[in-house]
Amino acid sequence: MNLDLHEARMRKSRRELFGIDEPVRLGELPTPPDSVDDRRHKCRLLYGRRIGTPQFEPYHPQRVTSLRAVAAESLDYHLKYADRRLLTELRKRRGECDEIIIVVDGMVTDTSYSNLAFFDGSRWYTPDTPLLAGTKRDELIRTGTLEVARIAVSDIHRYERASLINSMLDLDQISVSVASIRLEGLLDDR
Repeated sequence: MNLDLHEARMRKSRRELFGIDEPVRLGELPTPPDSVDDRRHKCRLLYGRRIGTPQFEPYHPQRVTSLRAVAAESLDYHLKYADRRLLTELRKRRGECDEIIIVVDGMVTDTSYSNLAFFDGSRWYTPDTPLLAGTKRDELIRTGTLEVARIAVSDIHRYERASLINSMLDLDQISVSVASIRLEGLLDDR
């Protein structure tokens, strides 16, 4: 899905990290092995100077009914990395919640594995400060389904619900009422 956006992200990453500016053609990769059945699968493709072999695993969306906002020091994840240790460490701070919202300098970014969208009752908005501009997010912005907005942690209460989006999750497939978002310690007590 959205191969053109995945290809563009890979090309940008390879250009920035390795000085390689060659087109990437994901549609020309080997077909999935026979072990990949009709269930939904995630394709993982590690790449650097060379493109690796695709790996496939069944995809099972996590059940998310609550989110905890956690503050992070400046965090650079503008390229997608195989090393997710920083995100894993942040996720450990979720407490009894299912997932986290990462907040950097008071601004909403992403969860540990998805971009976010917020619904105000009539439109969906996505933060202008994502850690990683995901392909699903880009697609939804391009089609006008999502609008980019400045969303501070103090603005979350203005929305009805939040949706987790990534290449495997459609808008509103997993959404949480803002009443189920824990913000302790991130807002001034006024």
